[in-house]
Amino acid sequence: MAVELFAGNLTTFELEDSMAREMEDALNDLIGPLPAAPQKMVDDRRALFIAIARGVINHLQDRQDAFVIPYNTGSGTDTTTPDIQVRT
Repeated sequence: MAVELFAGNLTTFELEDSMAREMEDALNDLIGPLPAAPQKMVDDRRALFIAIARGVINHLQDRQDAFVIPYNTGSGTDTTTPDIQVRT
């Protein structure tokens, strides 16, 4: 089974194994969780993470040709090395 990118689900706030969860965890690591925040504030922050994750995933999906995977079959053994093109 192929690995799938998952932004998160805004309707159910499903974040398990999602890009939004990684963003929330990273922010919590940097500045800590929201202290005793109302659920609306937590939900709004999670909605922002899900929106950003959707944008990132859509951007990557729309530009799949930017990912170039060279491989060498000269020795009979395939090797895969990612060559990710990044615009700065």
